[in-house]
Amino acid sequence: MRPLETEYKDWRIVVTTRPTGRGWSALVEVWAPGEDGKKEGQLVPYSALSQSEKGAQESGRQAAVRFIDRQPAKR
Repeated sequence: MRPLETEYKDWRIVVTTRPTGRGWSALVEVWAPGEDGKKEGQLVPYSALSQSEKGAQESGRQAAVRFIDRQPAKR
């Protein structure tokens, strides 16, 4: 499956899944508003395993949303 690409509060989120043993894990990256032209995003701490690829995408995106919500507001 292709990486899941979404946005939240103008941040770009990319969740790339991969099979791991008996489940699925994900690499989660985010780009702050105005930084989506950079090659590499910020890695979001995420280490959960899911039973399905779709589940890994959803939980990876939720981790990104929590990460974004914790970032200080820009003035």
